[in-house]
Amino acid sequence: MRRKTARKKRASQRRSGSVVALGGAPARRGGAWVALVLGALVLVNLYVFVWDKKTSVGAIMRIASEQPSSSTSSAILPAAPRPQPLLHGAPAQSPAKPGAPAAPQGSVDGKVQKGDTLGRLLKRNGLTAPEADEVIRALAGKLDFKQIRPGQAFRIERGPDGHVRRFDLAISKVLTVRAERKQGGELVGTADAAKTRSETATIGGRIDSSLYAALKTAAGGKDNNAAALVDFFVDVFAYDLDFYNDTHDGDTFRVVVEKDLHSGTGELIRYKRILAAEYAGKAGTFRTFAFGTGYFNDQGESSEKTLLKTPLKFQRVTSGFDHARMHPILHTTTAHLGVDYAAPTGTPVWAAANGTLTFRAEAGGAGNLVMIKHDNGIETHYMHLSRFADGQKVGQRVAAKTVIGYVGTTGLSTGPHLHFGVKQNGVMIDPTKLVPMRGKALAAHEREAFRAEVARLEEQLASIKIPHP
Repeated sequence: MRRKTARKKRASQRRSGSVVALGGAPARRGGAWVALVLGALVLVNLYVFVWDKKTSVGAIMRIASEQPSSSTSSAILPAAPRPQPLLHGAPAQSPAKPGAPAAPQGSVDGKVQKGDTLGRLLKRNGLTAPEADEVIRALAGKLDFKQIRPGQAFRIERGPDGHVRRFDLAISKVLTVRAERKQGGELVGTADAAKTRSETATIGGRIDSSLYAALKTAAGGKDNNAAALVDFFVDVFAYDLDFYNDTHDGDTFRVVVEKDLHSGTGELIRYKRILAAEYAGKAGTFRTFAFGTGYFNDQGESSEKTLLKTPLKFQRVTSGFDHARMHPILHTTTAHLGVDYAAPTGTPVWAAANGTLTFRAEAGGAGNLVMIKHDNGIETHYMHLSRFADGQKVGQRVAAKTVIGYVGTTGLSTGPHLHFGVKQNGVMIDPTKLVPMRGKALAAHEREAFRAEVARLEEQLASIKIPHP
């Protein structure tokens, strides 16, 4: 038993020794490989920094001694060119001077977008914050920044040094603001107003669909100012005609109007003032002539009357004055003491005559309500407004045709419309039955000059040819 135990012990020691031997051999081989790799690296470094003729320390010192001290680093490690953003039409440029913006020479043309401020526009088109601030400072005092509108054209130009050389913004057909870099190196702002000349134009036509379409066709068909001309025409007849209900196919019109033209190009800038106008149709024949600051008929009587024909330019009557009308929401028979005019939400509402604002607030079923007190014991009410005009308050005096609010459907309302009510001497009356009173006529000493002016304008109206239907 003792001999058997001794043999097992010796066998175990032999096995243990073999394991140690097997484990140690790879370790000795791994150390040899590390030494070999380190030796190779040493040889490579010696070759690069000592023996190689181009990269050795001696070679580098020799190159450095041959170059100016300020360019040593660039001679050793030349910098890669920095990529630049491209502007349309811009040629390739050498790197800008230190501190110059990273942009090449060239120009950018575009239009102001919705929601743009001047700063947002400039930064969106490649200017850095400091560059945009410089342009804005140059234009301060030359540009009313509230005049910036979508669609206005602009141009940004950069010089060879990469700096903004010029910025142009066309505010209108006659006004351009500019920031231009002068010799001193600073941007200087200017406002360039083009010269205009005034002419008198004669326009006439026949209605076959709408007043707007007929006037635009008569003005040449491509006139973007036709909407303004329609507004002027409606204004001068606002006391005589309701252009929604009184306009019919076949009615004719004639207009003598002043207009501004661009002195250089002859382009129409705007229509200014109607000098004489005529409207003839089923509702009757109406004429008005400008004299001084007002409009008068051919007898020298004022074209202005107690109230406007309607407080809206274009609308349709949906519910008239009625002492026993079935209310569309309450479903009860109630008095409807006014006239309802259907119109889109946001349509401007006029003051029907000169007067003083006496109420301007929300009023239950009437919604947003404006009340105006006029002369001769008359008061007008404007109900269901979507909102009030800005900058007005109770006690303020307003002129006829002043916008006091906008059509809506507030209060008890089934859709967007204006409820227009008139109170005379404390009693609600039908606005369409009110007998109008004319404004002040011309004084006697003005009549002779007026008759001469009317004779001249009547000749111009008569010369306007109306096409056959």
